[in-house]
Amino acid sequence: MQFDDSAKWLWESNMVLMLVGLVLIYLTFTIMEYTTKRRLMKQKISYKLDQAKKNLAKLEEELDNNENSVIAKRRHIVEFPIEELLKKLQAGELNCIEVLKAYQAKALDVTKELNCVTEFIAEAEEWAKELDANAAATGKRKPLHGLPFSVKDNVSIVGYDCTAGISKFINQSAIEDAALVSAIRSLGAIPFCRTNVPQTLLSFGCSNPIWGSTKNPWCKDRTPGGSSGGEATLVAAGGSLLGIGSDIGGSIRIPAAFCGVFSIKPTSLRLSYKGFRKSAVGCIGIPSVPGILARDSKTVILLCKLLLDDGYIRRYFDPDLLPIPWNEQMFTVSSKLRIGYYEECDYFPCTPGVRRAIRIAKEKLEALGHELIPFLPPRVDYVISSVISMFYADQGRYVLEALSVDDIDPLLALQIKIALKLPHPVKQMIRPLLSLIAPRLAPCFMAAAGHQYRHSYQLWQGVLKQSEYKANFLSDWRNLNLDICIGPCFACPAPLAKDTGRLSPAFAYACLYNFLDFPAGIVPVTKETEQDQLMLLNGGYDFRDLVCKLVKKTTQGAIGLPIPVQVIGLPYQEEVVLRAMNLLESAIQN
Repeated sequence: MQFDDSAKWLWESNMVLMLVGLVLIYLTFTIMEYTTKRRLMKQKISYKLDQAKKNLAKLEEELDNNENSVIAKRRHIVEFPIEELLKKLQAGELNCIEVLKAYQAKALDVTKELNCVTEFIAEAEEWAKELDANAAATGKRKPLHGLPFSVKDNVSIVGYDCTAGISKFINQSAIEDAALVSAIRSLGAIPFCRTNVPQTLLSFGCSNPIWGSTKNPWCKDRTPGGSSGGEATLVAAGGSLLGIGSDIGGSIRIPAAFCGVFSIKPTSLRLSYKGFRKSAVGCIGIPSVPGILARDSKTVILLCKLLLDDGYIRRYFDPDLLPIPWNEQMFTVSSKLRIGYYEECDYFPCTPGVRRAIRIAKEKLEALGHELIPFLPPRVDYVISSVISMFYADQGRYVLEALSVDDIDPLLALQIKIALKLPHPVKQMIRPLLSLIAPRLAPCFMAAAGHQYRHSYQLWQGVLKQSEYKANFLSDWRNLNLDICIGPCFACPAPLAKDTGRLSPAFAYACLYNFLDFPAGIVPVTKETEQDQLMLLNGGYDFRDLVCKLVKKTTQGAIGLPIPVQVIGLPYQEEVVLRAMNLLESAIQN
């Protein structure tokens, strides 16, 4: 019996040792695999950056010219408004190659200071020479003949990676151009560079571990916005007349707002998103759309009109778009507009400067004879919670897998390491405290990781509620017989870059119109003043909420930063939005 007990003890001990050994082997292989993947990731980034630096050095060498006449001419070219530049290109007073080199040189100077360009497109010079040769041979020139334009990192150009700031997507070169790029190229324009984005594209900052951090052209300590931050920076600093970006939660409007440029986010399926890398692959309920950035509304209008005229982009480049051609009558009609307006919503308060911008726009439009009617978007806390939940309806699996071996950008640390990874029961325990100290953050924090949509029937219910919200919103809009509406795009001017990751509730003003799928444009109206700062510090923005306290702190010292208004229209009525943008721009200038 004693022998049997000893044998049993020995067998059990061996089994325990065997299990411990297997666990140790598994952990060893797991750690080795992770370490290997990390090493390969760093090698990929290093190789990518080395390639980019070599290409940049080559371009600098090609552009190097110490002749004063050449330098002066290039400086003169980049100062032309788009109408004058196109007129000179059409008349043959300027050729495509010299205009391209002028913008390459300007963009080089800008990105050395602000780090907004990731790669220059090497083939651009060849395309410019082809356009010049064809014009010389035939005398024919297309509407955008020789116009250089820039594109966001997630827009496909043959032979270039759409990294989204994630190492996984390095060495996955596009095999065809995005449909929108093809359409613009067919009109005679030349894509000449690609611009920076935040890691994952799901941020209104603009930094990532591959390309680094982009600075705001008005103040280098502040964010240019995201995810089209590189585009907005380059356009605002004069390095590009026209930029192509994308928008799923304010990604083109927030950068335009922070950098003081014009932009439009169209209704889904009006312009083509084919060939763009998505930030939330498979996302249901929040459509990703392309967008346009420019220094003035005329450029935005010109491109929209050319792409939509007679259904051009749909007929030749993307048959999946809706058959809604450009409506010239809707754009040119001279009747006065009924315009809704709001200085802030019930969910998150705006700073004094942002509220003043709305009042300026209201007064300017009223002076033109348009009628302004108060209009308040309802239940914006529900909207921002739903938007974030829909982004992460897969419980964040796509994002977490994509970032599995990457360094996490500091601006995303709170979002990725805590909001996405923290178990939902722990979040439920934290919620009461969070509701006391930062009640406006609670909907965002609880929605991250998409726990309310863990099952398909829950997502279906969420989409049904979204449809009901949209129907009620449209009912309120139509009861007031509104043509458009104006309101804030963000709760404050461009925040300090270091604060970006903690201000998620403030983007509710932008994501509302992704949730509704309404077209929306940005018009710079004013700049932060000393009076705005005095009001901010002396009772004009006193709230107990920690996020509001951070908004107050980050807005201090923002004197001179641009503040826009957001112009919103009904679905598929981009022409009305563009008309209003043009009216407002003219009124502000006058």
